[in-house]
Amino acid sequence: MQEKSSVFYEAPPPQASRELAELRASPGYSPPFQVMRRRVIDDFNEGKMTIDATVVIRIGDLEETEAARGVGVVHALDLALRKALLKYFPYLDSVKVTETYTHGSGESTEAEVISVKKFSDGHITWVTMAKSANTVEAGWNSLVDGYEWRINMENFRTKRLMNNPRLSSR
Repeated sequence: MQEKSSVFYEAPPPQASRELAELRASPGYSPPFQVMRRRVIDDFNEGKMTIDATVVIRIGDLEETEAARGVGVVHALDLALRKALLKYFPYLDSVKVTETYTHGSGESTEAEVISVKKFSDGHITWVTMAKSANTVEAGWNSLVDGYEWRINMENFRTKRLMNNPRLSSR
């Protein structure tokens, strides 16, 4: 049986996705948070669509559960994830998804989907990309990657400042 090849032009992944993949592949890497569960309820109530999401994350030995309502599945998941992460990483408050792009390529509802998200914290911008046969999964993975990348960059910056007294006194 021949393996199905990607129908997308295989452009290199954006820098943040590339750096995160390298980090995840390095020995001893421990992610700053783990998503334990997520749940979305898509409901039609009183003539309106409502999307409610619940996210459970683990940071160290602690679990946080948060819920939110959004205008779409990935938006609701983003709001719930941010609520949980902000308790431990308050500097993420300035992080916003500034652009999002989702593209499906194929002949059916099983089409391969690519999700690209551009983030900004007001000072720097970074881009993540994820692929899946599931639209929500692609959007969710590019979202999680964006927050994980930013937390790692802040951890590296803090470590660099602590290890160099001249930098920390500026």
